[in-house]
Order: sequence, then structure tokens, then C-alpha cells
Amino acid sequence: MLNTITHYNGMASGFDRIASSMNGLESEFRQVAPSTDLDKAQLDVMIASAQNMIDGLEALKLVPYEPPTEGG
Repeated sequence: MLNTITHYNGMASGFDRIASSMNGLESEFRQVAPSTDLDKAQLDVMIASAQNMIDGLEALKLVPYEPPTEGG
């Protein structure tokens, strides 16, 4: 539906930025300096956040439609 397209577009552009940053980190770890324990800890935080987003996206598929009631 057209009313949801802006939401999908916003999420997709966010994913594009994340993918770009991931590519940048890979280049840093490969060519500049190896990842540190701090890097790995930060990546663990990002992985947990990503999993929470995946769980939230899965839950969106189950949201029931509740049409507005008259007068409210």
C-alpha cells in the first residue's frame, strides 16, 4: 500500500548506511589495523541490536488490523 512506502524507504536507507559502514570497517580491519577486543565488544552490541530489529520486523507481520471505530 502506498501509505507504508515511506516507512519502507526510511528503513531501506538506514540499512544502506549500515551496509556502507560495515564495508568501511571490513576495510579498516583488513588494511589498516586488526580488530581489537573493544571492536569485537562493540560488534556484539550491534549484533544484539540487529537481532532485536529482526525480532521486531517478524512481529510486524503478526500485527492485527484494528479499523478505527466511529467517533473515535
